[in-house]
Amino acid sequence: MNRRLRMAPLAAAAAAATLALAACGASTDASEGEDTGSGFVHEDARGKTIEVEGTPKTVVAQASAAAALWDNGYRVAGVYGDLPEPPNYLTGDLDVSETKVLGKAFGEFNVEEYAAMNPDLLIDMTFDGKTLWYAGEVEKQVDKLAPTLAMQLTGLSVTEQIEAFHELAEDLGADPEIDEAKAEFEDAVARIEAAVKKNPDLTVLAVSSYGEEIYFANAPEHPDLAYLAELGVKFPEVTPDEQGIFEPVSLENISKYHADVLLVDARDTGGLDELKTKDIFKRLPAVAAGQQDLWYPAAPYSYQAYAEVLSGYADQLEAAQVLEQG
Repeated sequence: MNRRLRMAPLAAAAAAATLALAACGASTDASEGEDTGSGFVHEDARGKTIEVEGTPKTVVAQASAAAALWDNGYRVAGVYGDLPEPPNYLTGDLDVSETKVLGKAFGEFNVEEYAAMNPDLLIDMTFDGKTLWYAGEVEKQVDKLAPTLAMQLTGLSVTEQIEAFHELAEDLGADPEIDEAKAEFEDAVARIEAAVKKNPDLTVLAVSSYGEEIYFANAPEHPDLAYLAELGVKFPEVTPDEQGIFEPVSLENISKYHADVLLVDARDTGGLDELKTKDIFKRLPAVAAGQQDLWYPAAPYSYQAYAEVLSGYADQLEAAQVLEQG
């Protein structure tokens, strides 16, 4: 499995429908931030204190981080990372036509164009608390051009992740208006809790596919799945590999765990389309019963994006029934 899929918090999903909620708060152009004179100070997930004199005006961010900031009213000057065409849930309401694109896929980062922007700050995620995630291969180069700030990719709850980006947007000079989006998020949460209360034995399994391999998600290591578990959703206990994120198996073992609801990684719709041609997939109880849907890992950490994601999960849980185990 490629590094991007393996390391994502599958939290993470992706090419389904574009998540289109109204923008949640007033936008703040990166080029129009006011210099308060107090400077920007933020401790990142690597334990580093990032300091920038005044308010950063030219900020570049990895796509999911940029989308989370966008939902919180802060518009970055540049973006890189997963930027699928057409856009999907991974980038939320991020408008790439209004920002400089430095790379559209994992491993792509145009250092020369980044340098030409005269950047003040680069924001990425970190998987290990030590290195940048998407800009890891060029970290030494970009570090020489501007401070880098890493946001935590795993190990925090969804709400903690969302609040962390809300706080970061405020530190960057935005004034997020999140009341409406937060209310929609809380409504989706309440629906999930009610569905679990009504049907407590319902078991959910999330998987990714890559070629002839299937990857069972280890729910505690994926922020969105871990949050669903906090709300009472049941997941099977899988046996992950040394990284702890997934349990890889061959396609012929896709039925290893019982699932009443099967969620398939939405980041690779081609993988799902291929699975749908396989008889072994069609025979899975959840698929045969029409209780298979998309899984949306790595959605932007904002109330706006997660209100949409959790609402979709609520729809599936409300409609599902416990199935007989094969």
